[in-house]
Amino acid sequence: MLTSSVTPIRSNATLAAAVDPSAAQEALKGAMSGLDAAGWAAAVTDIPSPSQPTSKFVTVSATGDPILSEELLARLLAFTKINGAESVVRAKVTKAFGLNDGTADIPVRQVSEPLPEGKHFLSYSTVPGSRDIFIAFSRADKTRADIYLTDKTGVLRAAVIVEPGVTRLITNEQASEKYKAELELFAKLAKDLPPATPGNS
Repeated sequence: MLTSSVTPIRSNATLAAAVDPSAAQEALKGAMSGLDAAGWAAAVTDIPSPSQPTSKFVTVSATGDPILSEELLARLLAFTKINGAESVVRAKVTKAFGLNDGTADIPVRQVSEPLPEGKHFLSYSTVPGSRDIFIAFSRADKTRADIYLTDKTGVLRAAVIVEPGVTRLITNEQASEKYKAELELFAKLAKDLPPATPGNS
């Protein structure tokens, strides 16, 4: 997931919106791949460290749509652990987030949901001891990717925008509206999945 160089990473699991409760076992299937961002510049310099968490999960949606709670996120992580694909967060993105010095990609396990406007991704770091979870949206025209760093609490820790030639950190306040929209989407996808079991999320 969140690839930003020449080799997209592909796999066989995609998040597909559930139609009804009886479709729970079929809710999240299909084909997935890393963000196709070949040719995007990798230069990221002088990027500040991620700001302190300022955004948490909410429990009520004005539209009545489900909001991604910690329990729903646990379901998604359990699904990703079983059905997801190995991928990476590219080094220029990890540097922007302040996770490393930008000399190494971070391995992740990932699932995605393709929609007409673009592809939505959820992945978690497979680095031992890491708590990092990445939620992202890549536009269908490949002109921009919005990438959010969080963990099992759902607190928005940092947000990065990737555009042709530019990878930049934005404030949590600037990212909050789009981040909330991603949480709402993944909550809809998770609501009919079976509850996560201990050790499986």
